[in-house]
Order: sequence, then structure tokens, then C-alpha cells
Amino acid sequence: MSRILISGYYGFNNAGDDVVLYGIISALRREQPNMSLAVLSNQPERTTALFGIPAYNRWSLPTIVRELMRSDMLVMGGGTLMQDVTSPRSVLYYLGIVSIAKLLGKPVVFYAQGFGPVQKPISRLLIKRVVNRVDVITVRDFESGEDFKACGVSKAPVYVTADPALTISPDDVSDERGRQLLADKFADLSKPLVAISVRDWKQEQRFKQAIARAADLFAERGWNVLFLPMHYPSDLAPSRDIIGMMRQPGAQLLDEPVTFHDIMSVLKQCEYVLGMRLHSLILACMLQTPFTGISYDPKIDRFVERAGMPSAGHITRLDESALLALLNERLANLEREKRVIAERSRLLAQEAAKSSELVLQALRRKT
Repeated sequence: MSRILISGYYGFNNAGDDVVLYGIISALRREQPNMSLAVLSNQPERTTALFGIPAYNRWSLPTIVRELMRSDMLVMGGGTLMQDVTSPRSVLYYLGIVSIAKLLGKPVVFYAQGFGPVQKPISRLLIKRVVNRVDVITVRDFESGEDFKACGVSKAPVYVTADPALTISPDDVSDERGRQLLADKFADLSKPLVAISVRDWKQEQRFKQAIARAADLFAERGWNVLFLPMHYPSDLAPSRDIIGMMRQPGAQLLDEPVTFHDIMSVLKQCEYVLGMRLHSLILACMLQTPFTGISYDPKIDRFVERAGMPSAGHITRLDESALLALLNERLANLEREKRVIAERSRLLAQEAAKSSELVLQALRRKT
């Protein structure tokens, strides 16, 4: 039985990264049901409880070496691992694991990676030297593939696929838990529901006022308005800030710690999503729910374009009047938007599935 070790940004209470891991596990298991999977995590016990696979301490070098020796392949799983904006240590950490795997003679697959921003010359040099030894690279958008090539990655084959979360079937997402959570927040669940996902970004504050007016627009139309943190607890503060700026009453915040399963279930109840967090938009797409993105990073713009949905622009230039006009136009044509996102969702799910197929091909070449 083949054994794969998965490495990524797991065990940090980030629902976006959790759905990436869930998507990878689901896709690989569809390709090979008896495959043995394990993952490196910041919270191994919690990760094992959530995903049902063995998880190991991502900070223990002896543990990492042991688990790589026991495995047939390393999968660098999803997200934007090659970036040095949040920390220059990110590139060093992940490339260090890749280097150990290659020293041990293990094939390595980059699975539906995003890229960047990478600002430091040393990071770009390390990417060129290490990633050229990777066996297969799949990226979640065309631009990420071009970014790898711009760093000098020319020896490893690069394939454009899509985010692993898009391989999740909406039929596998429960309705019950979402309804329970919403029943605790809203008196009338027959009203349409919009989920709003925001985050803090550097010192920016002005965008919050525009989003507050957008939330008012939905409330004035008789919608239930839910602020949905994707990264707990860091997204709570900006959500509360915006609710405090609203003119209309009744907006609610999902302020308790919940699992990514719960978040998917809540999003399944929505008629619309307004999101800054990338995976609030990706999950909306997977669930065939129309959305508008608000960008703080190129990864948002890249996905919004592939999904055929609108972007309200970058948070540093977010214009209140333009945002309200955009939302009014989209809500006036909601059935059209549903048809567009349903078609794009099906196409992107097919693209996303290619990553797991390439993993299996690389495993077969090893044996």
C-alpha cells in the first residue's frame, strides 16, 4: 500500500487551509481508496480528530525525517507555501522539508500551489535551486505557474489545475449543522442569507466603512446578514468593527470556534457571499453560490476571474458607491449569476481533480 506524507499550513485554526487538506484527502482517496495518508500539523491531535488520518508535529525535525522515511512520496499540499510576505521563514521551512525528502530519495509533488508574493532575492534563489528537483508541480492558476518559471523553475513540469477544495462534492456537505448554527442567530431562516468574510490587512481601515454599507444594502433588502470568520479568532475583530459601523440592525457574527465542516454547512445555506478570504470564495464556488470578491492579494483576483464572478477591487481603493452599484446589479440578476457559477464550478472541479491524477502517475513511476 502506498503511503503519502502531506505538508502544508495545517493545524492553525484556518478554515481555508483545512478545506484544502480535506480536498486533497478526498481527491486522493477517490483515486486510490486504500491509500495510506499522513500529515504534518501544528496541532497533530486536533488534525487527526478532524480528518481521520495520522498527524505529526510539523516542528520536530526527527519526526519529519522519520515520517518521510516511512513514506513513498511527499505532497506539498495546497495553499501559498512559496511566499515570504507573512514571514521569510515560510520559504525556508517548506523548502527544507522538500530538501530532506529529496535527500532520502522520495518523489515530491507540489499540489495545487499558489505563489507569492516572494520579495527577497534569497527566497527566489532557494526556490530555483530546490524546486527544480521536484518531480511534478501543479498550480491553482496560470499566473502561479508563470511565477515559478520567473524564479528559474524550468526542470520540473508545471500543470495548471485548480484549488483542491473545488473537488469537494456539495452533496457531501451537511445541511443540518449550518441550520442549527443559523437558528441560534436569526429568528427567521426563510429570509435569504448573505455571508460576509473579512480580515484585517496591514493598517488599512477605510475599506471597513464600504463593507458596512454593503452589509446595510443586504439588510435593507430583507436579507439575514452573517459575518463568517474563516480564521479564528483573528477575523473576529474586523467583523465586529464593521458591524459597529452598520446603520441597519440585526447583523450577526459567528463568534464561536467551529470546524471547517461547520463553515461549509453554513455557506451551503447562503444565497450570496461577499468575501475577502480566498476560501470563502472558493467554497462559495464549490457550492455554486454567487459571490463578489474583495481583493487584498493577487490570489483573490486570479480566482475571481477563473470563477467568472466580479471583484469589487483592492481594499486600498475600495469605493463605496461602486461597490453598492455592483452588488445592486448582481442581485438584480441573481438567477443569471447562479447559472454562471454553476457552470464554472463544474469546470473548475474537473481541473482540480487533475492534481490527484498526477500524484498517482508520479507514484506509479516510482514503483
